[in-house]
Amino acid sequence: MALLVVLGIAAFRIWLVETAIVDGHSMVPTLQPDDRVLVLKPAKVERFSVVVMTDPEEGGIVIKRVVGLPGDSVALIPRALLGDQSQGGFGAQLFVNRLPYREPYAQSIGRGAFPPQTVPEGHYFVLGDNRDDSVDSRCYGPVPKDLIQGVGVAVVYPFGRAGLLGLSAEPLPGPSGENSS
Repeated sequence: MALLVVLGIAAFRIWLVETAIVDGHSMVPTLQPDDRVLVLKPAKVERFSVVVMTDPEEGGIVIKRVVGLPGDSVALIPRALLGDQSQGGFGAQLFVNRLPYREPYAQSIGRGAFPPQTVPEGHYFVLGDNRDDSVDSRCYGPVPKDLIQGVGVAVVYPFGRAGLLGLSAEPLPGPSGENSS
């Protein structure tokens, strides 16, 4: 009986759920160094999901946010070029399929702009929430689907930071005040 319990727990961990430890500052403010994140392995990857993946260059485990799905056009345009002074003209505005998105979790002062590019089939475009301190798809390109290990759904430790990881981005309102989507 004990062997069945151990095998059940092992199977649960191998195929369904695990925890990942945040290493670094690329997902600040959403995730802090040493946060423990609950990861669902079979979960569907959606735009703005937080994912645990294998780094395509280094081979280690990293956590990033998916901003582009297969077939999407993704761009980061400097706010200064857009005449956007909402953050002092600093940082860059995310566009997905030519729609600007409000990303309350994202931090950026300077670097990181890139022209529109289409995400190939079987790949995802990922960015760190801390755009000034993240090595992500801006550096290594779209990530193959097979490098995605699962979707982060909650911070489970430290207990004071415990909570669900939401998909908190939304299209910015268009000129008429309605959503552009």
